[in-house]
Amino acid sequence: MAGLHGYIGGRASFILLGWLLASPGPEFQGVRILATSDLHCRVRPCSDFEAPGLPRRLLGGWENLAVLIRDIRPEASLLLDCGDFAFGSAEGEKTQGRAAVRFMNLAGYDAAAIGARDFQGGAENLEILARLARFPFLADPMLDVVLNRQVPLFRPYLIKDVSGVRVGIIGLTDPDIPKLNLEDNTRGLAVDEPVAQLARYLPALQAESVDIIIAFGHIPVQDAASLLDSFPELSVVICPDGRGEEERENLIPIAPYGQRLGVIDILVHRQGRGAYQVEARSLNILPGRPDSSKAAALVEELLVVEMDSVVCYCGAEFGPGEDGFVSLGMVVSEAVRRSTGADIAILPLAVVESGLSRGWLKAHELFEAVPFAEPLRLVLLDDTLVHEVFRALEQDECAPLLAGADLFVLGDTSRWPLVAQVARIRHRTRKLQYRVATTEQLLERSGIAEKGKLMPRNLTDLWVEWASARDTLMPVPGPKLYTATPGLVHSADSASFPININTATAKLLEQLPGIGPKTAQRIIEYRQAQGRFGSVDELQNVKGIGPKKLEKIRPLATVR
Repeated sequence: MAGLHGYIGGRASFILLGWLLASPGPEFQGVRILATSDLHCRVRPCSDFEAPGLPRRLLGGWENLAVLIRDIRPEASLLLDCGDFAFGSAEGEKTQGRAAVRFMNLAGYDAAAIGARDFQGGAENLEILARLARFPFLADPMLDVVLNRQVPLFRPYLIKDVSGVRVGIIGLTDPDIPKLNLEDNTRGLAVDEPVAQLARYLPALQAESVDIIIAFGHIPVQDAASLLDSFPELSVVICPDGRGEEERENLIPIAPYGQRLGVIDILVHRQGRGAYQVEARSLNILPGRPDSSKAAALVEELLVVEMDSVVCYCGAEFGPGEDGFVSLGMVVSEAVRRSTGADIAILPLAVVESGLSRGWLKAHELFEAVPFAEPLRLVLLDDTLVHEVFRALEQDECAPLLAGADLFVLGDTSRWPLVAQVARIRHRTRKLQYRVATTEQLLERSGIAEKGKLMPRNLTDLWVEWASARDTLMPVPGPKLYTATPGLVHSADSASFPININTATAKLLEQLPGIGPKTAQRIIEYRQAQGRFGSVDELQNVKGIGPKKLEKIRPLATVR
C-alpha cells in the first residue's frame, strides 16, 4: 500500500489494514484513528533512539509526516495529538508555539490534548494557540475560568460522527502542568488525576449515546492502564510512549517527535455499541520523500536556518532512557555551574528532553536536547536551604541533577536515586553560604523566599553556547553516591540544625520546638516587615513566642 514508510511492531499485524479502503460488510463499520504525541515542534527529522544500532538514523520531519497522513487517511478517520506539541525546538520558541498549530491545521487534526510543556509561553499564549487552531483543544474547562473567559474556549470532550459511528473523544489534561511550570504561567490551574477527570466527564458523554469512547492525553502509561481497569466503557486509551509496560490491545502508546505515526483500526458492530476489534501499529516516518505539498512550503518558511550549523563533536552517546538522560543532565548541570560561577548547580531531570547521538552535532540538536528555556537564578543559601531545594520535588520523582556536591543515599547507590532516597547533600567545601544556580521553577517549588539574581541567559541559551564552545562534548563525572549511615537517615526526617531563621521556609521553622504553622507564618511576616533578625532573641517580638519557648528554640536556631 502506497505511503507505508515502515512498520515497528509485535503489537499487531496488518490484518485489518484494508478495512477502511474496502467495504467491511453490512454489519460492521471501520474507524481509523491516527495519533501523534510529543511533537515538540520538531520541524526537522531527528535521531531515532528507539531502534538499536549506530550511527542513529533520522526519522520524522513535518513534510514526511504530512505525506504519510495524507496517504493512509481514509474518510472514516480521526487525527488526534496527545499534547506537548507547541514547544521543544528553535521554531517553537521563536513562534511561541504557533508554528506547531499551523502545521496541525494543515495536516487536518480533529482534536488535541494539552501537555505541560504547552504552557511554556503562559496561559494567555495557550489561549492564542487555541484561537489559531482550526480544531479544538480538549482540556479542563477550568482553563476558561483562570483566563476569565466569558465565552468557553476549552471543553473536555468532543463527539464526532465518523461515517455513521458516533465517536466520543475525551481529552485528558496533563497532571504535570503545575509541576513543570511557573505558577504565573499556569495562572494557578490545579489539575485532577486522570481517573478523577474521566469519572467527571464520562457520564455526560455516555448520555449522548455514543458508539465508542476514546480517551487520550499526555498522561503516564501507568495511568492509562488504570483508566482501562476502572472504566470498561472505554474502547481505546492513547498516551505517550512508555517503555517496559505490558502491552494491551486497547492501550496505545505513541512515540514522540513525529518520528512514528500511531494507527489504530477499530471495528464497530452497527447494531451494538463498543469496539468489536482493535488493531494498532506504529509506522516509521522515513525522511527523503520528495513532495511539493503545503507542508514543505511551511517548513521552508518557518525553519530557523542558523540552527543547522555544525557546532561541536559529541564523543559519546547520551540516551536513550533514564541513565542516558541523567548522564547528559550531569553535563548540563556542570555547564550551568561553570557558566554562572556557582558553587553548586541543581536542575530537575525534566530539563533534559531527548538524547544526543555520537558524532558531529548541529545547533538544533543541542537545542532540542534541553529546549524549554527555563529561567535560571543564582541564590545564596545556607546548608539547610540547599537541601530544601533538592527536596522540593515529590518523593517518587527522580532526584534533581547535581554539580559541585555529592549525595548520601538510602539503598542502592549504583543508580541515580529518587527524591525519597536522598538523605543529605555532601558539600565538598564547607561554607556558611553557597552560591546555588537552579531553575526559577524549582526554586518556586521549594518555597524558599530568597530569589537571588536572575541570570541574563535562560538554560537553553546557556547550554547551547557552552556546548558549542567545546571541541568534544563528553560525559563529566557525576556526584558520588555514598551510602547513608543510620544517623543520617534519622536526621533526614528532620531539619538540619541550627535553622537560619532569616532564610528558613515555614516548613523548616515548624521543626523548631513549639512552632506551629501559624507561628511559623508570623515569623516570616515579621522578617518581611522588619527585615533580618539581628539575633535569635528577637523572636520574642513575634506573637506566640515567649521567654520559655525562646529558651527551647535558642540552641536550635541561628541568624547567619
